[in-house]
Amino acid sequence: MQNNKKIESIFTSFREVNKAFYKQMWHNANDLGITTLQLQILKLLEEQPDIGLVEIANKLNTSKSTISGTVERLVKAGYVERTPSKRDRRAIVLTATEEGAKKKKEAYKSYLERMKRLDELSDQDVQKLIELHSLILNKILENGDE
Repeated sequence: MQNNKKIESIFTSFREVNKAFYKQMWHNANDLGITTLQLQILKLLEEQPDIGLVEIANKLNTSKSTISGTVERLVKAGYVERTPSKRDRRAIVLTATEEGAKKKKEAYKSYLERMKRLDELSDQDVQKLIELHSLILNKILENGDE
């Protein structure tokens, strides 16, 4: 296979798989009455409670204004609460409420249900896929760009 065709076929493959995963995540979030960004924020708050808007924006590679509006809707829905930071009284941190944690857990469970057909892949195929992903990632990172 020619080099350009090989690279293009890798791009296309990743793009199609990514699109399919995202579409499933969108349907999952939509079925639960929230957006994918709200779901990502709830997941992040579960992993790292008590973080601020800027950290969320940086981690999700989204603008602070987008995160601010999305968080406002999560607060109004009762899924997230704002509290003063214990480290810096001027700062406000965000934490998922019990209701928000339940919504995230429900979303995760239903997403796994949507994706259960992936379990039909053999262990060997999954291992090979992971190895190929690692190889591709290492080749991309050899440029020194992150």
